[in-house]
Amino acid sequence: MNGTGRRQIEKRINDGSINEQSIWKYIREKNTADPYMLCRTAVIDCTREYTYGQMFTEWEHYARVFSALGMTGKSGARVAIAGTISAEPLFAFYGLNMTGAEVSMFSYPDFLPGGMWKTMAANEKITDLIISDIMISPDTWHDIKKTADELGMRNVILVHSKLGGPCCGPAELVYNEINGHALKRLGDTVFMDDLIKRYASAPISYGTGDPDHLAVITHTSGTTKGTRKPLPYSERSVNTVATHFSGSFQRMSLGTDNAAQFRVTPSFDFSSFLCMCGVVNAFFSEGQTLVLTFFGFMHPKFVRAVGYYGINVLFTSGFMIDSWMDRSDHGDIDFSSVVVFGCGGSYMPPDKVRKYTEFIKSRGFRGEMKRGYGMSETGGAELYVPLGCMDDILGFPANNDDYRIQDSEDGRFYAPDEGVRTGVMYVASDSLCMNELDGETLFEFTKIDGRDFLCSNDLVRVNEDGSFSYAGRADRYFVNNDGVRFEAGLVETELSRQPGITMCAVVPVLDKRIHDTVPVLYVTTDAGADDPAETVRKALKKVFVDDGLIAKSILPTQFVITDEIPCNSNGKIDIYRITRDRLNGEAYNIAAVHKGDAVTDVSCELTEHTESIKAGTLPEGMGSGSALGIFELFNN
Repeated sequence: MNGTGRRQIEKRINDGSINEQSIWKYIREKNTADPYMLCRTAVIDCTREYTYGQMFTEWEHYARVFSALGMTGKSGARVAIAGTISAEPLFAFYGLNMTGAEVSMFSYPDFLPGGMWKTMAANEKITDLIISDIMISPDTWHDIKKTADELGMRNVILVHSKLGGPCCGPAELVYNEINGHALKRLGDTVFMDDLIKRYASAPISYGTGDPDHLAVITHTSGTTKGTRKPLPYSERSVNTVATHFSGSFQRMSLGTDNAAQFRVTPSFDFSSFLCMCGVVNAFFSEGQTLVLTFFGFMHPKFVRAVGYYGINVLFTSGFMIDSWMDRSDHGDIDFSSVVVFGCGGSYMPPDKVRKYTEFIKSRGFRGEMKRGYGMSETGGAELYVPLGCMDDILGFPANNDDYRIQDSEDGRFYAPDEGVRTGVMYVASDSLCMNELDGETLFEFTKIDGRDFLCSNDLVRVNEDGSFSYAGRADRYFVNNDGVRFEAGLVETELSRQPGITMCAVVPVLDKRIHDTVPVLYVTTDAGADDPAETVRKALKKVFVDDGLIAKSILPTQFVITDEIPCNSNGKIDIYRITRDRLNGEAYNIAAVHKGDAVTDVSCELTEHTESIKAGTLPEGMGSGSALGIFELFNN
């Protein structure tokens, strides 16, 4: 970038004015001040590459189509994009952003059997749909078209992406092409590549560029009221997130070559905040290279792309690393190209941090794993853990003014530097998402010291050094008929810290014998444990009796030893799926052992009566009966 262009950009970044425009303009401004930037590689998609100049041209091709079809801000369009992690859905997003249309990012699991896309489309008032063709088949197309007609959608457009690279086998390549041709032969399908040819010279109807305009709706991985929770972001919020990330990029180094580019491959699909706002927009805004691998971490061979493409920035979760460690071919994983390895977003016990660090370093990574805590609603990571730190902490606040702790004792709000305490954490940010959509309140802000704060529902301890330690979930509780409040989050956190316990979840179960809700503990133990039941019993005794960390009144009534506890894509326990599905495992009744009035021990007894629940770690329908079932068919 030439000196004048750099100074102008820096001035606009410093005064915040660069964020006051549409997302597509923000990215283009930061990459056109110097003509050299247009020649840098923006996207590597399997076997295809696009420079920034070529990518901007593709955005215009898509914007011409959308303008011609009335998919614009002027017509009140809100378009759902349900795309694979490939170039075409990204081009569609930026093309729609050019026309001022609002965009809601759906996930491909939403379209699997039992998926939520129909309810989401109705709730979010979707006017048009763009969907990757490999996500559906000729058999499912008619149901999608019928639903779109019932909801009054104006356009349903299919996009076809080319497969290739180390994550795909020959059979998948063939399936992708055959399925695409079969859909085209149906006669009532509309494909984007045909529309681009038809409207090649159509004028673009640009949006207003209002920074407060609703630009994109991402979604949480969990569920709210039966569907994934929508998170609406304005143009300004998305750009502000990218500007914050840009500052982080400048503090990271790839060596002495200032012209070197970061290469990042999105682990999650475009419907997540981290992927769409924190990775895609942020990396594009800095002229870096995005490597797209179709289905991301959900593909069994995703990790092969890291060494193949020379990925040097990789953002993951503990859930993903666990899946890599379970692979039979994990010895072939190569992380030697990676210089920034981020793993976090939620609490991670020290034993897991050490285990994950050992694993990635044994596969060639030479740096220190970056950890932190973040909330999608507030615009990303807010707490950071110093490199190399193995302490049991969530992290340090980047800015004390953005945090308040509601003290568990007096209920008052305190800043982090006002002393050691335990309470519920509240977070503020200049990149908060909107808390309303179409007049419906999605969540409440809390006014503290004149600012809008969001309740994290995380119980934290403020330590003497200013760091925060995790103490459990404030919203993970339930009350029985006697009014006893069972603190599920607190129990899970303390038990997970005990030797031999790998993961646990406390779930309210209605016991029909007593017509009351009882707490049942679902737990997985270390594979090498000689007696899993005794391991759990000792952990309960340590927490409830020996150390007295938790009130004995909320001791679970039963525990079930299971092979796997369902998590969402962020690695957080998926309570919705636990309570929805049946689960297999040995069940043990738990009882407190008394000596006089004192509790001295915990006993457990195998029982045939169990309210077992089971759910896998992949979305319902992934295994078979859907296009995504080709993973298992072609990769065994």
